Amino acid sequence: QFHPTGMLTPEEMAGTLVTEAVRGEGGRLFTAAGERFMTRYDPQRMELSTRDRVALATYTEIKEGRGGPNGGVFLDISHLPKATILEKLPRMYRQFIEYQMLDISKSPMEVAPTAHYSMGGIVVEQQTHATELKGLFAAGECTAGVHGANRLGGNSLVETQVFGRRAGEAAAKVSQQRERHRSREAVDQAVRELEAQVKEGSELARPLQRRLRDLMWERCGVVRVDSDLRAGLDELAAIREAAADVDVRPSAEGWGDLAHLLDLNAGLLVAEASLRGALERRETRGAHNRADFPSLDPELTLNLVQRLDATGKFEIQTRPVPAIPDRLQPWLERDVASQLVGRLLE
Repeated sequence: QFHPTGMLTPEEMAGTLVTEAVRGEGGRLFTAAGERFMTRYDPQRMELSTRDRVALATYTEIKEGRGGPNGGVFLDISHLPKATILEKLPRMYRQFIEYQMLDISKSPMEVAPTAHYSMGGIVVEQQTHATELKGLFAAGECTAGVHGANRLGGNSLVETQVFGRRAGEAAAKVSQQRERHRSREAVDQAVRELEAQVKEGSELARPLQRRLRDLMWERCGVVRVDSDLRAGLDELAAIREAAADVDVRPSAEGWGDLAHLLDLNAGLLVAEASLRGALERRETRGAHNRADFPSLDPELTLNLVQRLDATGKFEIQTRPVPAIPDRLQPWLERDVASQLVGRLLE
């Protein structure tokens, strides 16, 4: 899922969220030429439209060359009194002063969509959040199945509270039932794997992390097409090859490099799963936009489950989406449109 508005500069803050409360309080989106472009995407709700629609709109404006000098569009709240901004948006005001020396009560913010939340993830058992790996439980954003195709704002916090507790209780129960709590062989294997990463090489992890980030934005971003996704897989293979030659020294600085390398290797795995899943889902559904398959396909009301086979290659299986229980149907049939007038949709 892509958040419509993230910071672009400075480099270390790129992707940091500019809260949707800015739009909720009356923020307006403009192109570099000063056009309020949401009139072309949702003339009724304008900037109060849904997160995915605003993200798609801002992405399209940037992609078609109507963005600013840093590759973004402009979010303007300066028409409000400064006292109102300081009362309603104090954190945003300080954030731009601190990192850009920009007074948002006087000047617009340059923003762009940013990757915000993964709605896919590790497959877990519904009640306990146990994984297929015995003794391993997972909860939160790393898991799949809670948010469907387009997470609603605020639901991720609730998810951690509900399923975090379930996973914790189940893990504690399993631990108490075990006579042996630690596998010496598993610890030794993990140590050997870490030690194998400490070696001299010609590559650095940080630039490769940046390459991976740029690849996913360009090839698997807000709008996706078959050719980009396939090119992304080819580029990913090149980064993986380079990652095998990352320089990690046994020094104080080297352990930081090791941490970046481990993060890079995990990112490569998730990136490949994302690219292959996006290729397989030949439709547009929720936050997944395929320009070459712009419509929702009822035949693809399926979950895509990926796993590594014995050779380490991904294989994709499909599972049907369970029917909505009868007790929840009335919630879907309620007319809530009248309650949403003038409110920010997340």
